[in-house]
Amino acid sequence: MRIKRIGKVTAALGMSAILMSGCSLFGPEQETSTTGIDVPPVTETAAQPFGPDGPVVEGKDEEQSKAPATEEQTVYLEDANGYIVPVSLALPASEGPAKQVLTYMVKGGPVEDLLPTGFHAVLPQGTEIKGINIKNGTATVDFSPQFKKYEAKDENNILDAIVGALTQFPTVKNVSIWVNGTPLREMPVDKTPIPAVLDHGHGINLELTENAVPGRTSAVTVYFQGQIDDKRTYYVPVTRLIPQTDNIAKAAIEELIKGPKEGSLLFSSFLGTTKVLDVQQKDDTVTVNLSGEVLKYDSGKEAHPEAMESLVLSLTENTGAKKVQVLVEGQPLAAAGANDYSKPVTRPARVNAIQF
Repeated sequence: MRIKRIGKVTAALGMSAILMSGCSLFGPEQETSTTGIDVPPVTETAAQPFGPDGPVVEGKDEEQSKAPATEEQTVYLEDANGYIVPVSLALPASEGPAKQVLTYMVKGGPVEDLLPTGFHAVLPQGTEIKGINIKNGTATVDFSPQFKKYEAKDENNILDAIVGALTQFPTVKNVSIWVNGTPLREMPVDKTPIPAVLDHGHGINLELTENAVPGRTSAVTVYFQGQIDDKRTYYVPVTRLIPQTDNIAKAAIEELIKGPKEGSLLFSSFLGTTKVLDVQQKDDTVTVNLSGEVLKYDSGKEAHPEAMESLVLSLTENTGAKKVQVLVEGQPLAAAGANDYSKPVTRPARVNAIQF
């Protein structure tokens, strides 16, 4: 099912009516002090509401000359199955990575020489990022008029890619989209209403489960897998709207085990009979206890390493925890492939470092 998104995805029922109407939750921007990651260049900016450069890391001025020739950055691309996917690429070192990341998501742009097999850029060809400004956690990005030239079927993916790309930066919590100096209240082609500010709750690759009733749902984002060839796989975040629940962490893992929707070309490395016995979070660590079926990979000796990575990505995504402890029938999981799971593990710094 292809869902037309009305506003951002949220599990809170009280918010859904506002979001479905496309109304702004934040009102016009009033902050004037600039904090965070974007620094305007030394040029005239009076005609623009914000400066045109991307984020920099504070306190690194003395180290600029030591910067590496390239840096790993995550861009959001479309795969061969039409899903928006975070992909880690080695990009030229930049003082403005947010602007750079968006530039490397434009069709026909510099990303074309770096695209993994089956992937392509999603922002309309010729689009320029005229400016990015960060104020108190909100990234306001101003695109050139070419941004409006795309097919209606690409509209949701464009929104997903922009929000995902910008909210990956720690100082960006919200995104406001402008075109040629004017804020957008709806997307230009298919007229999808958008709030003044989008956040991570917008979701990505949105789908609605069969037994979920719109307005009475919770959103969970789980990482299924896609495949390039017989040896190379990658992780695909899918935001699934499920019947409302208070236990988001447990629900997310149950949806991961359940697997992709029927007819999808994605897959899950979990055995479908695996059960979630318990999920608890304390401070920055979430502990999940799984049934013994999870050990039936490789002749029943260990857990599937890609299933465990999907688990870590999904749990940290939905809980905000930094670490995951995996138990099997109450005992710490020893290993999965070459990875040690006997102690809590952290979320990977980069997802999908896909080789050509």
